[in-house]
Amino acid sequence: MPDQISVSEFIAETTEDYNSPTTSSFTTKLLNCRNTASLLEETLDLDKNALQKVKKSAKSINTSGQEHVQNEENYAQALDKFGSNFLSRDNPDLGTAFVKFSTLTKELSTLLKNLLQNLSHNVIFTLDSLLKGDLKDVKGDLKKPFDKAWKDYETKFAKIEKEKREHAKQHGMIRTEITGAEIAEEMEKERRVFQLQMCEYLIKVNEIKTKKGDGLKTADKLKQYIEKLAADLYNIKQTQDEEKKQLCTLRDMLKSSLQLEQKEDSQSRQSGYSMHQLQGNKEYGSEKKGYLMKKSDGLRKVWQRRKCTVKNGYLTISHATTNRQPARLNLLTCQVKPTADEKKCFDLISHNRTYHFQADDEQECLVWISVLTNSKEEALNMAFRGEQSSGENSIEDLTKAIIEDVQRMPGNDVCCDCGAPDPTWLSTNLGILTCIECSGIHREMGVHISRIQSLELDKLGTSELLVSYYNYDVL
Repeated sequence: MPDQISVSEFIAETTEDYNSPTTSSFTTKLLNCRNTASLLEETLDLDKNALQKVKKSAKSINTSGQEHVQNEENYAQALDKFGSNFLSRDNPDLGTAFVKFSTLTKELSTLLKNLLQNLSHNVIFTLDSLLKGDLKDVKGDLKKPFDKAWKDYETKFAKIEKEKREHAKQHGMIRTEITGAEIAEEMEKERRVFQLQMCEYLIKVNEIKTKKGDGLKTADKLKQYIEKLAADLYNIKQTQDEEKKQLCTLRDMLKSSLQLEQKEDSQSRQSGYSMHQLQGNKEYGSEKKGYLMKKSDGLRKVWQRRKCTVKNGYLTISHATTNRQPARLNLLTCQVKPTADEKKCFDLISHNRTYHFQADDEQECLVWISVLTNSKEEALNMAFRGEQSSGENSIEDLTKAIIEDVQRMPGNDVCCDCGAPDPTWLSTNLGILTCIECSGIHREMGVHISRIQSLELDKLGTSELLVSYYNYDVL
C-alpha cells in the first residue's frame, strides 16, 4: 500500500512548513498527501455504494411492510364483521371472542405501522439526505480543487527544474536532481494552495464521516441494546471535531497567507485558482452606506437607484417611497456573486430570489462585494467567538433559541394542515410546523415543494432554521 499521511501529521508538517519553509520537509510528503486523498476518495465511494444497498433494502422492507399492514387491517375488518354476524344471531360468546381478536389484530397492525414510519423517517430519509447531499459527488468533483492544485504544483516544479538545468548547462555543469528545499521560496505560493486544498478536502471528509455517524445513531431510537455503539460514535465524533478544529485553524492561516500575497500582485496578475468561498478585501471593512442601481423583477427589468446600507450582517435596501418599509436581508442566508460579463454588476442570491445590483464603476463594485462578504463573515465569526467565550451563546443554545422562536410564532402551536396540537415536524423552506402524520404527506410531495425535518430527531443547522424563521415572515 502506498505511503500515506495522517491528519495530525499533515497539520504538524504544514505548520512547520508555514513557519520555516526553507528547512521543512513538507515537499517529501506531497506524494503521501496525494495517496491519502486518493484512498479517502475510494473509501468514500465504497461507503456510498454500501449505503445505497442499505437504503434499497430498507425501502424494500418498508414497501413489503406497508403491504403486510394493509392485509392485516383487511383481516381485522373481516374478523370484526364475522363476529358481528354472530352477535346478531344471539350467539354473544362466540361473537365477542371474534370481535376481541379483531381488536387485538388492529393494535398489532398499528404497532407495525408505527415501526415502519420510524424506519422511513429515521433510516431511509437520513440515508437519502446523505447520499443525495455530501456523498453525491464524492467520486471526482469533491477532489477536483485538490487535483488542480497538485497539477499546478507539478507544472511549476517542472518548469523551474528545466530552467535550472539549462542554467547549469550554460555554465558547463550538470544538475542531477533539484531538491524541494532549493526552490522552497519560488514554490511557496503553489505549495500553500496545495496545502489549503488538502485542508479543504480533509475538512469535507471529516464532515461526511460525522454525518455517517449521526445517521447510525438514529438506530438508537429503534433498539435499546445499541447504547454502547452510540457511546463509541460519540467518542469518534469528539475526535473528528478536534481534528476539524485544527484543520480549520490551519486553513484560515493558509488563506491569510495567500491573501497577503495577492495584495502584492496587480489586478492583471491575480491567481486563477478556484476557491470555494468568495473572500472580501478586509481593507474596505464590513459597513457601508451608499447608492446602487437595482434591477426590478417586473417584466420591464428597469434599473432603479436605491439607497443601500450594510451593517451587522444585514443589507438594508430602501424603496423609492419613504412610506414603505425598507427590505432587510440577512447576509448569513445570502451569497454574493460577481457578474462575469459585466464588471460593474454583482448578484446577491437569497433563499427565495436573486437581487441584481450595479455600481458606478468597477472599483466601487469590488468595494461593495468586499463589504458584503466581510459583513457576512464577521457575523458568522461573532457566533463562533460567542461559543468559545460563553456557554449561553453556544451553537446548541442558538439552535434551541431559534427553534423556540419558530414554535412561538402565531399559528405554530398546532399543525398547519390538520390542526393537531404541539407539532414537531418543520418544513424548513416553508417555515411551517406539522404533525407526524402530515409530515409523511409533505415528504411524498418531494423536497422541491417541502423540505420536512423533525425538531426532535434531526440535527438542524442554524442556517436552515434561519431560513425557516424568515420564510414564515414572507408567508
